[in-house]
Formats: sequence, C-alpha cells, structure tokens
Amino acid sequence: MEKKRIWWWNNSCIRSFFLGVVIILFLSQRGGALPVFVIEGGESFPFLPPIVESSYKEAQLCFQRVTGYSPCSSFRIKVLSPEISNTLPSWVAAFSRGSTIYLRSPLLLFQRGILSSTLAHEFFHVFVESFGWQLPSWFEEGMASFFFPTPGEIFPEGAGEFYKGCQESFRIFKEKIGEENLPSFFSTVQEMGFEEAFFIWTGEKEEDFGKHIDGE
Repeated sequence: MEKKRIWWWNNSCIRSFFLGVVIILFLSQRGGALPVFVIEGGESFPFLPPIVESSYKEAQLCFQRVTGYSPCSSFRIKVLSPEISNTLPSWVAAFSRGSTIYLRSPLLLFQRGILSSTLAHEFFHVFVESFGWQLPSWFEEGMASFFFPTPGEIFPEGAGEFYKGCQESFRIFKEKIGEENLPSFFSTVQEMGFEEAFFIWTGEKEEDFGKHIDGE
C-alpha cells in the first residue's frame, strides 16, 4: 500500500513535471519573471536574444518601481527588412504597436552602443499601452525618454527638440508631485483616467501644464 502511494513521486518524469510547474508558479508570482517573446527576422543577429531579455528585465523593474504595476510578459520583436527600413525617416531606430516592437538595423544599434536603451525605451511604450491608460504623447514619450533616453544626435533638429521638451516636461511633473508619489498617481490614473488624475495631483489642467513643450 505504501509503495502504491509513493510510486508517482519515484517516477522521474512525473516528478520533474511537478517540480517544473511549482517553479513556474513561483517565478510567475514574483512579478512576471518569465517573459515570453518571439523574435522575427533576427536569425542573422545572434547577439539579439540576450540583449532583448536584459533590456526587458531592466525596463520591467523600472516600470514597476515608477508605476507600481507589473507589466505584461508577452511581446514580439520584429526586425525590419532593409526595404521597409528605407521607407522610414533616417532617425527612427524602433517603434512599437501593441505588444510588438519593430526594430531597425540591430547590428548598427549594437555597434553604436544604443541597442539596449532603444529596446528598453520601446518596452516602456508596450507596457503603458497594455494598461490602456491613454497617456498624452508628451507624457508617455517624456517618461520613456527620461528613464531610457535615446541619444539626441540621431534626431533631426525639429524632432530632437520635441523629445527633449517631452523629457523636460515629465521631469518637471515628477518633481512637482514627488517621485515617491508616482505609483499613487498611476493608481489614480487606473481608477479615474489621466486628465482627472493629473488635475488631482498637480492642481493644473494637463493642456496648460504642457505648454512649455512648444516654448510658450
């Protein structure tokens, strides 16, 4: 009777399966420690997967600290073909749509030392969109640029000023409410929407606060 009761544990295959399930459940409860990702078109870039993983983890930890929320753990990286890349403005290194990040010239970004920060920047956008917060572009771009800046020299003059303005606007907002209050702010955003949360925490309307982006 005793042998029948412990047979399943002595079976190495079944034991490994149950241990695997326990490990996965444990890691999942620790904030999405197992990101699920697919890289399309990255076969020629063996350095890409480990950088994607490390960039994801860095952006994930930062996002959790800033917002108090654990981001989604599934995403897709699509390396753009040279044909598609040539149709984009020269300063576009990557962009995101939904849970997909479209990456341009990963080897060039890697050689310039900005691949990791570029990916982390885009992960921030993916995380924000997954919560449906509908943040204004100056705030979302400013937040992503503040924590994971993209070197300004890749932008033409007009675009560079816009990104710098967004980053500066977010910095001013962060200092106004206090960085320690950012998670509480995003909790209010989750409950009441951005405009209402912005007014509650700053005492100003969002459209008035962001005027200095255009130098007004």
